[in-house]
Amino acid sequence: MTDTTKFEKMVDALDISALPVEEQEELLLDLNSLIFRSSLVRMIENMDEATREEFSVLMEKNPDEEELEAFLLNRVPNAEESVQEAIETLADDILAVSDID
Repeated sequence: MTDTTKFEKMVDALDISALPVEEQEELLLDLNSLIFRSSLVRMIENMDEATREEFSVLMEKNPDEEELEAFLLNRVPNAEESVQEAIETLADDILAVSDID
């Protein structure tokens, strides 16, 4: 199953379309936040010590989204895979407790 299909099934399982638009947006933002945090943990685990130190310095400067993304994509091995794994894990967890197959 592709990540897109899992993501779509996850959205179906959550029955997002049944919610008012404002609640849909809030839920999608919450899902995005969960995926980001999970991805970030995975990426930090993949960093070597020098990269972790550079990351710490960067975070002290309160970088904007573009700076953070550029650092992670350029300095962390398999950064994109970490995001895909986070999406897949969240989707699997949600689908495991839903009636969607």
